[in-house]
Amino acid sequence: MYLVLYCHNIGKTDYSFFETEDFDKDDGYIVRGKWPNEQAFRDYLPKEFADLSDYHIVDLIAEGQHADSYTQSELLAKAQAVI
Repeated sequence: MYLVLYCHNIGKTDYSFFETEDFDKDDGYIVRGKWPNEQAFRDYLPKEFADLSDYHIVDLIAEGQHADSYTQSELLAKAQAVI
C-alpha cells in the first residue's frame, strides 16, 4: 500500500494525501484540506493512519502543483524509485 503526499499551493497550506494500491485516482482514497503549514500536515498523518510503517510513502510535497498532474504510471515509477 502506498501513501502519496502532495502540496497544492505555493503558500504551503493546501495539502492532500492519497492512499492507494495501484495509483488509480478513481479507486484510491484521497483527502485534501488546509493545514497551517507542512509540519501541521505531517503531524496529522499519524492521527489518520495508525501505523505509517504499513505504507510506502511517496513524498511529493516539494514538487508542488506539478505533482497533481502525474499519471498513474508516473506515480508508480516514482514509488518504485523510493523502494
